[in-house]
Amino acid sequence: MFLTKITKRLFIYLVFVDSGIRTGTDVLKALALGARAVLIGRPILYGLACGGQDGVRRVLDILKRELVYDMACCGLTSIDQINKDILYKH
Repeated sequence: MFLTKITKRLFIYLVFVDSGIRTGTDVLKALALGARAVLIGRPILYGLACGGQDGVRRVLDILKRELVYDMACCGLTSIDQINKDILYKH
């Protein structure tokens, strides 16, 4: 809700999320809440530490696969289709 409020009030600003992103599902949720971009730091560093360049590639492949899967589960085929309507409240 917080990102949605920010993007509604300050519509001239771009919102980037740079904290707590670990999975493709996290990316989907951040984009649905109004983020323009998601920065992925720690998973990339883990991949680099464990496997060098190939480890980074593997982390990015996993995140992409998770994001595409989650989008498909929501009936989405494009990043442009992601919006707050795919979220629900408990």
